[in-house]
Amino acid sequence: MNAQAFSPWISQPFTYPPTEGVTDDVFDIGDIVVLVSGGPPLTVLSVCEECGDVEVAWFGPGSSLSIQTLPEDALIHAEPD
Repeated sequence: MNAQAFSPWISQPFTYPPTEGVTDDVFDIGDIVVLVSGGPPLTVLSVCEECGDVEVAWFGPGSSLSIQTLPEDALIHAEPD
């Protein structure tokens, strides 16, 4: 069952679970990704192929840089504009 949800970071509703954009693609340093559940664009900083973690960075409120390590299954490539 898909459900519509809203996010403060994106201006349009999105469907969860996602029906488009979900791939088994490999993430590379510099790729722009987003969380499967939505959110701001994230830039891939590093990828741990052994453990499946991806380190990402984004600018949060007030232009502060945030860095987080997330499981690759939680990310999809961002759709190009």
